[in-house]
Amino acid sequence: MNWNSAWIRTSVAVLAAVAVALALAGLAGAAVYPYLPDSFNQPANLSVAEFAAVRLTAYYNCPGALTTKLMRQSVRCFLGPTSVDLFVDTLTQPTWDVYIAGTNFTVSDSEIAAAFEEAAAAPMTWLTRFFPGVPQESMRVIFSIKGFQVGIYQGGRFTLTR
Repeated sequence: MNWNSAWIRTSVAVLAAVAVALALAGLAGAAVYPYLPDSFNQPANLSVAEFAAVRLTAYYNCPGALTTKLMRQSVRCFLGPTSVDLFVDTLTQPTWDVYIAGTNFTVSDSEIAAAFEEAAAAPMTWLTRFFPGVPQESMRVIFSIKGFQVGIYQGGRFTLTR
């Protein structure tokens, strides 16, 4: 794993979020960077929800443990037409080496579903922290493994989609 690139991506996202926060708070005007084209030096107008999605992505878009079976590789939050969508890319923990390739595992679908349903607890906590007051039925966690979609957690249930 190249920690430098993950650190750089996270740093850039956090710096961008801080700049947007300052602009939204009225503490700073839109910064102008002379090396950028004028189109990049325009002020941005974000909703509080859009800013929350950027903040959630910046904070959690790095590797980390979800459960004893799964760990996150990356996280991206988007506002969908009917729900807040959190995309969580995962890997299996070394102690639960059941992943083959694509969306194939060496265990049953029910064991895969149980593992991802358990893993959904952490991302749902993040969503409720960054989007207080939004009903959980309007939040989705879309899980993938190494970029291949495995299933969706919504309304307290995990559904395999592979």
